This record gives sequence, structure tokens and C-alpha cells, in this order.
Amino acid sequence: MKYWGLSAILFAKATWGLADEGNVVAAYYENWSQYRPPSGGRAVFFPKNIDPTIITDIHFAFAIFGFVDASLDPNNPHLTGDFTIQPVEWNDQSVLYQQIQGLKQINPKLRSILTIGGWGFNDPNDPNGMGKTTYKLFSQMVSTEASRTQFIQSAIAYVKQYGFDGIEIDWEYPGDLTRGGSNADFGNFLTLLSEMQTACKAQSPPLVLCYASPALIPSGVPAQYRDNPQTYYQWLKECSDYVDRMHVMTYDYHGAFDNPKVTGVNAPLMADTDPSSVNTLKATMENYINNGVDPQKIVLGLAGYGHSYSGVENLTATSNGPGHVFSAAGDAGPSTKSPGLLAYYEIADAMATNQLTFGTDSTTQTAYGYNTSTQQWVSFDTPDTIALKAQYAKSLGLKGVMFWAIDDDEYAWGNRFPNLRSAYQVMAPQTADFVKFVKIPM
Repeated sequence: MKYWGLSAILFAKATWGLADEGNVVAAYYENWSQYRPPSGGRAVFFPKNIDPTIITDIHFAFAIFGFVDASLDPNNPHLTGDFTIQPVEWNDQSVLYQQIQGLKQINPKLRSILTIGGWGFNDPNDPNGMGKTTYKLFSQMVSTEASRTQFIQSAIAYVKQYGFDGIEIDWEYPGDLTRGGSNADFGNFLTLLSEMQTACKAQSPPLVLCYASPALIPSGVPAQYRDNPQTYYQWLKECSDYVDRMHVMTYDYHGAFDNPKVTGVNAPLMADTDPSSVNTLKATMENYINNGVDPQKIVLGLAGYGHSYSGVENLTATSNGPGHVFSAAGDAGPSTKSPGLLAYYEIADAMATNQLTFGTDSTTQTAYGYNTSTQQWVSFDTPDTIALKAQYAKSLGLKGVMFWAIDDDEYAWGNRFPNLRSAYQVMAPQTADFVKFVKIPM
């Protein structure tokens, strides 16, 4: 299998040991990836397929609370009436957790983190249906001391029972009035994090506490935050005071959800297609750091998938970058089956079979694929553009990088996990005599 990039990376002697330096290279495992039909001759992805030697932390996505999922009880998915932690998939506890923890036999320094919540859990329009029932639960849980205590005690007992080393809260929309939130969420969430910090530190050994935080201000929060963006990022700074890490989701800046319908880049690095746009990793990091978030608490998000578009107008051999009008989300991939989203390995397969032609965009410092006949277009990252982003994180003195998601990377052929491996190689300690990078022309 061939991998495309913007330049060659020359490798020297490999010496591991990143965890000793305190940097973080985290990756998320999606527990629904087990249901994807295999493509390109690959096997179905399970945690046992992960290479734990190129990560310091593995995040299990997701656990939930207060709800019994249809995977566990297809005849009666329901609210439990409390705020205790629940698995999502029928085999989380019996198979998937065990395989996650089994990776520590290969890398004894690997940390496993249970991520609670998720985008769909707080989305009343969740296409999978759960969010229609659960979208108010975070706001309800943080609203009283009793419900917070129940949640915290349950989460700690649950992660200890199944061998996890930490907890991540993935509530992406505190205060979002369109997602069951209220203005009281902002203060209540700070209280939750403060109480969780105390409880996690009291464990022996202490549990790592993370928060999956947004790159941009959610559109549904009260106007006072949208009209004065600095106040929102100052609130995020307060959140950071109570956690070990802020996993900043620096992707999904553009996609088929954009209006007006013009193709955009999933995760622009230093500049967006529109020079006036603040939809970039650089702008997000400036908003965090300039408002007081300690860089040593920031873990920069990297995407292992691309956003795709259909009905893209006026694509030609000489005009095929971002900025073209489109009509709909891109065709679903053969494995991920999600219109508007393609895993890296699906994009690689499409390149190999000439369904997509490879292109690079110097403005956003990312890659794209296009087909002038089918009018398909996709924005994505390569091992080389991932390296640029990891180098950027390193230049800012960030705690590390995180990768969503490991099951989107090429996991079967060639140099397995090329994107994640590229990030790890950048973040490796200088003492490792590890890697030399050729300057990447942009």
C-alpha cells in the first residue's frame, strides 16, 4: 500500500522512551469500529490490532451514564433514573476493555483512559438515536451536589474495576441552549471538575483527569460568550485549572455541514482558505494560551479522517483545491459508511485505485483528493502534514498531541499507523537519536 505526502521523511535509528519525558501521544479507540465491514482486505478492527509502542495513552470511546444503550438491551433502551456509569456496547466489559488493558503487556508504561460522553450523547439530533434521550443528562448531572457525587463515585469505581488509569469528560456543549444546556452549566461544570480533581487525586495511584474541549465557541451558547469570545476562553482556562489535560479538538473546522456550501479544509494549520477566517489550529491555540491556559496542559488534536463533499462544481485539472461550491456530503466510504467522512485508509484505497487524485494546499498546509468526473472532494491529513502539526505543538511547548481515531489510520498494510507514527516520531525526546526531518516545502 502506498502512502502519499508532501515530502519524504528520512528515518534514523529508532529508540523509544517518550513516556519517560512526560510528553503525551494519545489515541482514541472507537468501540463501534468493530461493526464496520472490512474493506481493502483488512480485518475488522479491535483493540488487539493497536500498536501500543507508538502511543503513551489510549482513550476508550465511549462510556456513558444514566442510560442503557440499545446494544445492551435492544428491546428496552432507557434512562436509568440515576447518573451511574454504563457501558455502550454489549462486549465492552467482556472483550474490549480486556483487549485495551492487554496492550500494557506490550507497553507497560501505556496509560488507559476511559472517555465518558461523546458528541452524540449530547446531540438531540443524534443519527444513532441515543442523543435524543440523553442530550440533557450532563446538564442535569452537574446541577446538584448529590448527582455530581453519584457520578464521580460511580466513574471512579468503574475505571478502577476495569483497570483504567484515568477519566476523560467529553461534554462538548456546556451551556449550549440548543442541546439541553443552560447558562448555569458553566459554573456547575467548574464545580464538577473541582470535585473530580479532588477525588481523582485521592486515589492510589492518582487517576489522570482530562477534558475534551472545543476548538471553537459552540454556536448555541449564550450570546454573551459569542459576542465576547475572550470570556469563553477564559472560562476554558478555569476548566484547565482542575484537570491534568485539555484535549483540544482541533479538527472539524469545515465539512459538509458548512453554510454557505463551499468546500473547506478539515483542520487548517496556520491559515484558512479565507485569510480573515479564525478557523485554524493557530487561532485556537492563541485563544487558549493568550487567555491563560498553561501550554503544558494542552494536548493538540489531530485527525485521522477526512471530510468529504459531493457535487463539487468546476473541478478541473488546474483548479481542484478548496473553495468550490458543493451540493451534499461526500459519498460514504465502504467501511465507515458515513456520508461526508472518510477514514484515512479509505482515502488511501481511493488514491490507489485512481478514484481520487492527490493534491496539496499550501495555504492550509493540508492535503486533499478530488475526482473531476464524479465531483467528489475530500480534505485530509497525511503523515507529513501530521508531522507539521506535531512540530507546531512541540514549538508551543504543549503537553502533546492526540489522534482521533486510531481505527481510522491505515492499520493493516505497509508501515502500520503511518499518521500516528509520524506524530510520535516528532514528539519523541531529542535524546532518542531517532529521526531526521527533511524540510517540507509548502
